[in-house]
Amino acid sequence: MNHVLSCYLLDDESPAHIILSKYISRLPYLTLAGQSYDPFEGLDQIQTLKPDILFLDVEMPFMTGVEFLKALPQPHPVVVMVTASPQFAADTYNFDAVTHYLLKPVGFDKFLEAVNRVTKRLGFTPSTTDPLPQPERKPTPAPPAVDSRETVPYFLIKEDKKLIRVAPEDIVFAEGMKDYIKLHLTTRVLITHMTMSKLEDMLPPSQFLRINRSYLIRRQAIKEIDGNTITTLDGKQVTIGVTYRDRVMDALKQNIL
Repeated sequence: MNHVLSCYLLDDESPAHIILSKYISRLPYLTLAGQSYDPFEGLDQIQTLKPDILFLDVEMPFMTGVEFLKALPQPHPVVVMVTASPQFAADTYNFDAVTHYLLKPVGFDKFLEAVNRVTKRLGFTPSTTDPLPQPERKPTPAPPAVDSRETVPYFLIKEDKKLIRVAPEDIVFAEGMKDYIKLHLTTRVLITHMTMSKLEDMLPPSQFLRINRSYLIRRQAIKEIDGNTITTLDGKQVTIGVTYRDRVMDALKQNIL
């Protein structure tokens, strides 16, 4: 007997061709002799190629797997039925050539089980020098990148000629005034020359929300939301901008019971 077994795929679905041809390529003692989506084409090619194993779809347009086996002249290759509906596979066991069936979507372990049954039936022993198929390794996903803004412990913010140390947790909310920002801190108010966009780019996005064009608030400083009005822990009331409401509520939805 040859050192390899030739295979033929007949299925009207592309995913089955992709998966089964991939599995066949992983076993060094199997080779793909041919494949088709059309049962009529398959009838001609199988008689010409004379494969050892036929992977045959049960449900195909124009001709079912059972009808195909009835039309295929003897001798038949060893047949492994492939189906998404196991109840249709029972009828195929009336054919002596049918050795096993695979249920879609086909896993490699089930494919290998079917091939082992086929090799046993054919009295075929794979060469001991052939490497064993290795389990498919899925790449380990890279850990999500950490936004550098999330780890900044503090900022040095300029007020007049001084640099003031401000930690993110010190900020209750920020109020934009053209080219200046009024930072409402837990202990004081600080005014600095800066735009709201620049401040937003500096702050940890997981801790702060832009609620309108002129206001940015620390999430932990929110006491309540009444309609479009946010009240902070220190009693300050700020209106959520119409165009910002959806993104604000979406950002807070995990905290809403």
